[in-house]
Amino acid sequence: MEYQPVEQEVKQRQRTRSIGRDLLLALAVAAVLSLCWAVRDWANLSHLLLPDSDDMMRLAQVRDWLGGQGINDWTQYRMAPPFGAPMHWSRVNDFGIAGLILAFTPLLGRHGAELAAVLGYPALLFSAHLFLSARLARRIWGAEAALIAVVLGAVAYPGTTVFAAGRIDHHALQVVLTEVAVLATVARAGLASGAVAGIAIALGLVVGLETVPQVAAIIAVIFAFWVVRGRIESARLAGVALGLAATTVPFVMLLRPTLWSASLCDAFTPATSNATFAGAGAMATLALLTPRLGNWRMRLAVGAALGSITLAVVLRAYPACLAGPYGAVDPFLRREFIPHIDEANSVFAQPSMARMVQLGGLMLAACAGVVWTALRYPARWRRWAALAAVVGISGLVTLAQVRGTYVGAPLSAALLSGVVLAARHRVPNNAALLAGAWLGCAGMGWYAAPILAEKLLPRTVGPASGGAAPTLPRTRCNTAEGWESVNSYAPGVVMTSTSIAADLTAATGMSTVGAGYHRNNRGNMDLYRYFLSPPTRGAVIARAWHVRYVAYCPGDFEEMNASARFPRSLVAILARGHAPAGFEQLPLRGTRLRFYRIAP
Repeated sequence: MEYQPVEQEVKQRQRTRSIGRDLLLALAVAAVLSLCWAVRDWANLSHLLLPDSDDMMRLAQVRDWLGGQGINDWTQYRMAPPFGAPMHWSRVNDFGIAGLILAFTPLLGRHGAELAAVLGYPALLFSAHLFLSARLARRIWGAEAALIAVVLGAVAYPGTTVFAAGRIDHHALQVVLTEVAVLATVARAGLASGAVAGIAIALGLVVGLETVPQVAAIIAVIFAFWVVRGRIESARLAGVALGLAATTVPFVMLLRPTLWSASLCDAFTPATSNATFAGAGAMATLALLTPRLGNWRMRLAVGAALGSITLAVVLRAYPACLAGPYGAVDPFLRREFIPHIDEANSVFAQPSMARMVQLGGLMLAACAGVVWTALRYPARWRRWAALAAVVGISGLVTLAQVRGTYVGAPLSAALLSGVVLAARHRVPNNAALLAGAWLGCAGMGWYAAPILAEKLLPRTVGPASGGAAPTLPRTRCNTAEGWESVNSYAPGVVMTSTSIAADLTAATGMSTVGAGYHRNNRGNMDLYRYFLSPPTRGAVIARAWHVRYVAYCPGDFEEMNASARFPRSLVAILARGHAPAGFEQLPLRGTRLRFYRIAP
């Protein structure tokens, strides 16, 4: 028996070396790609113009926090002033950004520190994603799959877009936390692995609710483990319960937002936190009852009953959760605004077949990979079940909302590495088979396919299918020189569209009435009323908000065909190149944005 300690020591050394190799590879690949992305977008990034409106608003939120706003106060006071608009973003994602800014400010100054943060934060999360992909692939498929997973993870478009330079919104953090939770389910059953999964799940729920379907899938798999294996899995189930509760308690006690209303179920709220506690209590109860539940049928029946009761109690106590995160939004906004949030649209709602292929191709391949894995390796289901469940549920979400790809595409790398590995082993030296496997499992392959097809078959594909997304008003008017010009005027309240409101808030000292955030119901409704009404009616709204300026970007509101539907409206007048009485157009440089000072 003396050989066992030596054998364990050898295995530990091998594991340590493999962790080091995976980490170095992940860091190297992430550094190269992050540098390329930064160079590509440097013209905007150098002026802190970030890729997405949510990134800009996140930067504004972090600046306000560092400027003295309370850690529990998530209000954006330069939106819907003077009282501000309540935001639904927690501070969890802000900690990394703010920490980097504070660390770099003494060395680089404030602008340099903010630039380093918006470049470094997504790069660090990208490194974590690639490292976790390698560890997952290694656990499921073996050592050969680790490198493949890193490569596939690096090209997992559209999932890689959440890690691009400047992408400081919370989606990248959600991907990493989901990967941690999945990796914990692959680890040996025990209190520690369960606690890690519980902590990652709880943090993810505090960050945002976009990953609720994936969380449900992971918990369902852990429950299935317990049903099938009983006592072997009871410690893991108890660990998940402990991790969920222990992580949520300090957030509820110390870091809950000032707006803490039972009527909300769209973020970290009483509904979601108490639902987490209820779920943790149910899992802890099942773990304690395990010795009394002698077979899988008893465990399934008791678990299903307790889970159903828990869900029913939560929904009865918090009926707002039945209406979804947009339940409190005005019906007009649900009809005219929400459907035009790009990530909230189905993959089938994209403007061309090319975009459908680019955004949904990898998820289609990943779901096929789930089926292939289940059929080929049924006996190894405990290794791949959680990953397959997350990828599969993400594919279903993508049918309704493109944001399903944010988690599904990155996590597909570890799953699809097994497909590439099988192609490599199936027919040695079959370059065509191997190349097909790589291309089919690589998101960038799906991105490039429609573009290549259009070049090779222009008559068949036609101009309407183009691979690029349509040019939006934000793209036309979001320029550093333009915002510098706007910022040269005296600060005031600006009435502008949701397409550029967040950028204006972060890039200038101006305030806005509305922006693309669903809790700002009154401000958003008045924004639409103002632009869609005749100027005389809009003037009343402007006076109520003390509006000093109006900003209009050509193409604003055309997603709802506003000029034709509201021909006498302010937006129709502006779209024709005119301006009503009392509008003084102020000169701007380097932008198509039109900026007006209006009479009080």
